Amino acid sequence: DLYDVLTTSAGARAQPLTIVISTQSSDPASVMSELVNYGQQVNDGVIDDPTFHATIYRAPMDADIWDEQTWFDCNPALGDFRSLEEMRQYAERAKHVPSAESSFRALYLNQPVDSDDRFLSSGDWDACSDAVDPEDLIGRPCYGGLDLSSTTDLSSLVLVFPSDEQPTSYEVLCWFWTPGDTLRERADKDRVPYPVWRDNGLLEAPAGRAIDKRAILFKLAEVSGRYDIQGIAFDRWRMEDLKRLMDDEGIETPMVPFGQGFKDMAPSVDVLETCVLNGLLRHGDHPVLRWCISNAAVTMDPAGARKLDKAKSVGRIDGAIALTMALGLAARSQEPERSPYENDRPEGFLFF
Repeated sequence: DLYDVLTTSAGARAQPLTIVISTQSSDPASVMSELVNYGQQVNDGVIDDPTFHATIYRAPMDADIWDEQTWFDCNPALGDFRSLEEMRQYAERAKHVPSAESSFRALYLNQPVDSDDRFLSSGDWDACSDAVDPEDLIGRPCYGGLDLSSTTDLSSLVLVFPSDEQPTSYEVLCWFWTPGDTLRERADKDRVPYPVWRDNGLLEAPAGRAIDKRAILFKLAEVSGRYDIQGIAFDRWRMEDLKRLMDDEGIETPMVPFGQGFKDMAPSVDVLETCVLNGLLRHGDHPVLRWCISNAAVTMDPAGARKLDKAKSVGRIDGAIALTMALGLAARSQEPERSPYENDRPEGFLFF
C-alpha cells in the first residue's frame, strides 16, 4: 500500500522519478521480489519498458561466499565508504553461527536466502516452474489432494499427473478458494495480494464471509468430468461433512481418507522433497502455490519422520498440504501389490 501511494502520487510531477533501494527479499510476494523479477525481465529483453531500470548487485548462489573477491563483485562500495573490516568481522562470525550465515548471505551478498525453518528452498522450487498445459493432461490418470480449510482460511485442490514415460515425474494443476467479503482485510493480515490473484484468475473468492464449500465441490465435479481422477486424498476428520455435501449435489468422485499424522504424511513429504530436488515436478509457477510452499515448515518425530506443521510455518500452507497428499496418494498407487501369501518371516522356515 505504501509503495502504491508513493508511486501513484508522482503523477502530479512533470518528470516523476521513483528510486527503490533494498536487499533481496526471501518472500516471493513482497513488493521488492516483484520489482526485482520485473527488472530482470526488462534487463533480459523479455519485457520492453524503457521507463524501468534495474541495477542488481548480488553474489551467484554457487559462489564461494567466503572469497573476498565475491564480496567486491556484489558490493561496489566495499573498501570505499562500505567498511571492508566490518564485513570481514561479520563473515568470521557467520562461519560459526548458522543464523548469522543466513543474514550474511541476505544482507551482505544480496542472495534470496530462505528462513532456516522452511522445508524447500525457493531456488529448488523455481527450478521446477516449467509451464503446464491443462489441455495436454486430458485423459491422463491423475491423483488429487483437497485441503478443505476452516470457514475463513484458504482452501486448495491440487491434481498431479504422473508422466507416461517416467511415473515418478509429475505435472501439477491447482485451484484455490477464500471468502470474498473479507478479501482485503486478510490480504493486509497475510501480506499477500489476494485481490490481484483473484483478478488474475488465480484465486476464487465467492461472496460471503465464510468459504463456500459448494463452489469447491462444483469445481471438483468439473475437473472430474475433464480428467481421469483415480482418487482425491482428503483429511479424514472432515470426511463426513464433505460426503454429505457431495451426496446433496450428486457429485461422484473417489475420495480417499488421508491421515494428517506422521504415518501418512511422512512418506508423502519424502516424495514431494524428492520430486523437487530431482526436478521431477512441473508446477507452472502458480503464485499462490509458490507462496504456500515458501511458507511451509516441517516438524519431526523422534524416529525422524516428518510432516508439514502449520504452527511452525510462517503463513498459509494449504496448497502445500494438498500437493503433499496428492503426491502421497499417487506414490501409493505405484507400489506393487503384495500377495496375501507373503509375510515377513525369515527365509528357511515353514510355518503352519
